[in-house]
Amino acid sequence: MSLSGPTTNHNEIRIWAESHQIVPTELLPHVLDHEPAELRMMLAGQANGHPDIKVLTWEEFFLKFDSLGLTFVYDDERAGYNEILQIEEKSPYRPPKYRPAHVKH
Repeated sequence: MSLSGPTTNHNEIRIWAESHQIVPTELLPHVLDHEPAELRMMLAGQANGHPDIKVLTWEEFFLKFDSLGLTFVYDDERAGYNEILQIEEKSPYRPPKYRPAHVKH
């Protein structure tokens, strides 16, 4: 596996996703038990036919992505493999820690 990232670079994320026919999505409902939905990157064909998935524009996705302090990891060799992680700690003195993001926005 050839992982790239973590990255918060919008251009890098968008280029990778579009080259693999992956779109930014949000799991519906938007709010469940006062908790916001999850952000995901999915194959376009899977996202478009799924009633519980809303395809987001890149602007919508990155607005939520940035406001939540998220980062992105992907694999160029395994098309479609990606993870959205939440940065747990931002410190100028220590490298950041990451955890899987069952993204709350």
